[in-house]
Amino acid sequence: MRWFVLIPDTDAKQALRIRRYLMAAGGSFLVVFLLAAGYLQGLLELPVLLEATVVICALVALFYAVFRSGLNRLFPDPSLTMEQIIVSIMVVVFIMYQAERMRGVLLMVYVMPFLFGAFRLERVRLLLLVLLVLFAYAGTVLLSAYHRPGNVDAATEVTLFVALGTLLPWFAIMGRYIHSLRGRLYESNRELRQALEKVQDISIHDELTGIYNRRFLMEALRREIARFDRSGSRFSVGLLDIDHFKRINDECGHATGDAVLQEFADLTQAGLRGGDMCGRFGGEEFMLLLPQTELEHAKVIAERLRLAIEQREFSGTRAPRRITATIGIAAYRAGEDTAQIIERADAAMYRGKAQGRNRVVSSED
Repeated sequence: MRWFVLIPDTDAKQALRIRRYLMAAGGSFLVVFLLAAGYLQGLLELPVLLEATVVICALVALFYAVFRSGLNRLFPDPSLTMEQIIVSIMVVVFIMYQAERMRGVLLMVYVMPFLFGAFRLERVRLLLLVLLVLFAYAGTVLLSAYHRPGNVDAATEVTLFVALGTLLPWFAIMGRYIHSLRGRLYESNRELRQALEKVQDISIHDELTGIYNRRFLMEALRREIARFDRSGSRFSVGLLDIDHFKRINDECGHATGDAVLQEFADLTQAGLRGGDMCGRFGGEEFMLLLPQTELEHAKVIAERLRLAIEQREFSGTRAPRRITATIGIAAYRAGEDTAQIIERADAAMYRGKAQGRNRVVSSED
């Protein structure tokens, strides 16, 4: 049943190739339309029209089957650009030989495959394509002159050949120029996307620790308050402060202090659940955002973090003592704003500092 789908959506790149091919195949049916018009005007015999139509339809179906089956992926160029162009040129050459009276009209169609390749092929293949177009046309005229000399106007054919020889290289140069512009534009867009992604990453992450920064945490906190207003989903906020961090900087240097902050951030982040958030609130202070978490459960999470920090041997410090943290926890109350819940968590943390540090204190204690 999958063959009844004209363009499959299982592979985006393959779907794009098939879509481009079907657009190119439309040009093939344009040739059939021109031949039918020539037949109605008496410029073409019916057997030639039928033969050309059968050949074109068979080739269109053959290439579609190759794309649809995925065999095109076996070629160096999965789009089969060069293969399609060569086959198209040979078909038009064959028709021009059979329909001499329509050669002038078909000459416009003859250069269409070349123009298709001028924007996609590299310089060497494009040059080979120019030579193929010129020699194929010259061969067609010479065969016609040999078999039907009375039907060939030498002056006209020479003029057309010179026109092709002049215009095709020009088209090739312009095609390569446009192709290079497209390439530079694509590269510029790629660099711009990377720069925007980097700016976005910087805007929400702390530069030193790599975890979320204060701006992102405040926005996430506002979202949680809005969610509570919609659904009543409870959440809690925690503030962590590294105990005696100033001593680490004074005794071991700021480089050691930065290393401790980085390792502390990694440890805190690793100790949270999948939906929880942790970010640097400022200096040596960190913030926890615990969605769908009541106060008692938040205290359990905070105590687990506190214990993990106390037991951790931080590789970034040369101080003989271990590093500890004091954590203040507050559960959101209906009607509060961001400043109020943070203030209650901050007050709980400072009570923990006053009680001797290295402990978890809630706003309700």
